[in-house]
Amino acid sequence: MFRSSVEAHFRQHHEAGYYARALGYAPRTLSRAAQQATGRTAKAYIVERIVLEAKRLLAHDRLTAARCADVLGFPDTSSLSMVFRKTTGMRPGAWQATVAAE
Repeated sequence: MFRSSVEAHFRQHHEAGYYARALGYAPRTLSRAAQQATGRTAKAYIVERIVLEAKRLLAHDRLTAARCADVLGFPDTSSLSMVFRKTTGMRPGAWQATVAAE
């Protein structure tokens, strides 16, 4: 249920609390269940899905980081960039340039 809910809503909802409420669980209960099922906390699972989609948009659709931020429901480019960099170690534009060079 959690995985399908994330798939359906990750572009609009980035908080584990949203999914916990939608599924009728306490956030901590959802996070424990996600940890057991996926090896990641609920928040880490959501962030991983967002970054995967950002990579797809950057590499295949060749969107700019600003457009990716918009498509993925971030209030601005810097918010997406912070999440992306924390996860990959690179800014979205730099990651896109390395993929384009291959």
